[in-house]
Amino acid sequence: MRILHAPENIGGMAGVLARAQVDLGYQACSYSFASNHFKFPADIVMKRPDSYLERLQKAISFSTKFDVFHFYFGSSLLGYTLKDVRWLCLMGKKVFFYFCGCDARDEKATIMKYPISACASCFPKLCNANRQQALAIASQYGRVNFVSTPDLLEFVDRSILLPQVVDFDLINEVLSAPEPQRDPDKLVIAHAPTNRNLKGTSFLIETVTDLKAQGMKIELLLIEQMNHADALRLYRQADIAVDQLLVGSYGMVSAEMMALGVPTVVYLRDDLMPKYSQIPPLINATPLNLKDVFVRLYDCRDELESYRVRGRQYAMEIHHPARLAQLCLEYYRR
Repeated sequence: MRILHAPENIGGMAGVLARAQVDLGYQACSYSFASNHFKFPADIVMKRPDSYLERLQKAISFSTKFDVFHFYFGSSLLGYTLKDVRWLCLMGKKVFFYFCGCDARDEKATIMKYPISACASCFPKLCNANRQQALAIASQYGRVNFVSTPDLLEFVDRSILLPQVVDFDLINEVLSAPEPQRDPDKLVIAHAPTNRNLKGTSFLIETVTDLKAQGMKIELLLIEQMNHADALRLYRQADIAVDQLLVGSYGMVSAEMMALGVPTVVYLRDDLMPKYSQIPPLINATPLNLKDVFVRLYDCRDELESYRVRGRQYAMEIHHPARLAQLCLEYYRR
């Protein structure tokens, strides 16, 4: 079985899953249209990211070299047109899609159904322009359609929750450094918003500003425009991390923070909790009660140790690439 993960290396997951499947004895490869400042590694990166000719040449070449195509973020070998998907299926190839957020989420339905949502705060809208087309093609041609978070299950036909894949090689490298020194009188909060509107960053900044004005020794580390490894090292210096406060499910940051043993605050919708195979050991908060949560954690530091231990255990069991690579293989074989 020859497997290609392409063409968006979202959160580095395509590269990590491909490596894990190679470790399991399969011929797997990751291919990305472009690199970015996060420096997520992929086996093949286009020389000219905007060249349709190069995409077409690689699509023709890859169609003869691989049996399974695992596509990310509503895209395929020819990009958002997805014109190659039907062609690949006619060739007898197995096609799978992995939706990760704005490539699948219906903003109108989300705003109407849920009082708190990232879609209501997102401007300009970040929804993929081809979202409806991608969902229709995935419904018709995708053997199975994976989603990274349970809030997406309602929007994607025949979808299966495939948790975010954490690069434990990198995590363990970061953890090999000495434990950072912490000030017991200060609460250090780290937050890395890929998009401030989606993450609810303004609510976080406002809350921290108010608490500092009240005399609390609290510090906010905003981690932006930094490569992935350096961001993880900086996160490790924090007492707690804050992930997304509006979506209602936890993202890649939470998964990585649990792997690092950093207690993490995130908004988890009550209706989504049964979708998880285990209750994630995360600190649930919304913009409405974020201040109260911070005050509690500021006064009760002992509470954080339990989250450090349970988070690490949970991430090892749920987000380890070896487990998720094997899970994908089970679907590929069907």
